[in-house]
Amino acid sequence: MKQFFYRSQQTAVGAVLLTVFLLLLLPESARAKLKSAIGGLFLPVIGVSTAGQSVVSSLGQAASTEPGNPPHNQALGQAVQAEFAVADMKMELDHLRAENQRLRAAVNLGRRIPWKSELAQVVGRDSFNWWRRIKLNQGSQAGIRFNQPVISTEGQLVGRISEVGPKTSWAVLVGDPNCRFSALIKESRNQGGIVAPRQFSSDYRVVELTYLPNDAEVRPGQTVVTSGLGGAFPKEIPVGVVEDSWLSKDGLYIEARVKLNADLNQLEEVRVLTEY
Repeated sequence: MKQFFYRSQQTAVGAVLLTVFLLLLLPESARAKLKSAIGGLFLPVIGVSTAGQSVVSSLGQAASTEPGNPPHNQALGQAVQAEFAVADMKMELDHLRAENQRLRAAVNLGRRIPWKSELAQVVGRDSFNWWRRIKLNQGSQAGIRFNQPVISTEGQLVGRISEVGPKTSWAVLVGDPNCRFSALIKESRNQGGIVAPRQFSSDYRVVELTYLPNDAEVRPGQTVVTSGLGGAFPKEIPVGVVEDSWLSKDGLYIEARVKLNADLNQLEEVRVLTEY
């Protein structure tokens, strides 16, 4: 058996050497024909590979365009393509409708609020502080200045401007340690301060209202708004709703957990208050 394989190998090597020798001796025209004939032996194998890729990538089209297919197969392929086209158009229409509603709300808010404002689009976020900083497509050329308040298109507090460039700016959002401000409970008018949550919460929309009087009546569901003290934010901008409360460890004041009205992870357009 070993001698058989050894002879087969010798025969194969001899055939290759003979072929190379003939290619060197033959004229150019005959050499080209021989190369074409040898290459033709391998075309079926290559054709199988490329044909398989073609079938996988264009299976839907083949069902409707191949000449030998019955008419009902062609109709089926066309119906599938039409269904996908309609689905894409519907998705695009829903996207445009939602965008139109957001922009209408933003324009209407600009007419309702008593302050001058500039509409800005959210074009980026801080990758290291995703829920705490957003980048806007308006800067100093549009009247944006440091520390100006930022509200949502529904009129809810979002944050304040922290950095300003000629054409873009950054806003730090409510809940960031650098965005503290005075707030009050609308029902009781008790005042306190909004700070970043000191107790762990998996909800990025949760902040804390602290330094409330220890005899204040704080109940879940109460509305929290800006107080206007300090001049950082205008008065009565909606902030959030009280979830629960507790007495501080030293017993000197009450603290409350507040859930923000604005969903900071779904901001696409905001308004920057330029005069207030």
